[in-house]
Amino acid sequence: MTMYHGTTLIISNVDLEKSRLRLDFGKGFYLADKQGTAHIWAKNKTIQLGSGIPTILAYTVDSSIYEIHGKRFNPIPEEEWLEFICFNRRRENKSNEPRHDYNWVSGPIANDKVYNVVDNYLDGVINASEAIMRARTLPQTYQLSLHSSLALRYIDEKNVVYKQFKNNGWSKNWVKSGR
Repeated sequence: MTMYHGTTLIISNVDLEKSRLRLDFGKGFYLADKQGTAHIWAKNKTIQLGSGIPTILAYTVDSSIYEIHGKRFNPIPEEEWLEFICFNRRRENKSNEPRHDYNWVSGPIANDKVYNVVDNYLDGVINASEAIMRARTLPQTYQLSLHSSLALRYIDEKNVVYKQFKNNGWSKNWVKSGR
């Protein structure tokens, strides 16, 4: 299956140590099933950094990854999904990352305002149903996060292709990375 990563770099070797902390499913390498989602991630990363070229990387992921220890959430967000996100995004939680023992996690994508939702939910300002609604996941799209060196073996890093946003538009053709 083809999955997409949005960034500002051409990543030839995924390094989980460089992953950000406190994301939906914990520290890991995140892939989306839709190019459009990766496009949003790439643009947001460029804005966050204040520089860089939005880049979409396309990875082939071996579907047998789902046979190793992992966690798959329902496509429709439920309270279990919300609790898992809250657990991983808690700011005061000082535990090691990732905060679970899954090799991979897949499920709906929460929006970038999820920190406020998590805080309001944990403070009892809103209930679980309201928090799930406010998380406003992207419809019919999901993410797959990889959290271990074992999980990384299921992506083909030798045949990664990418597109970059240059001259006010995305390159028309996919380019093979220089690995």
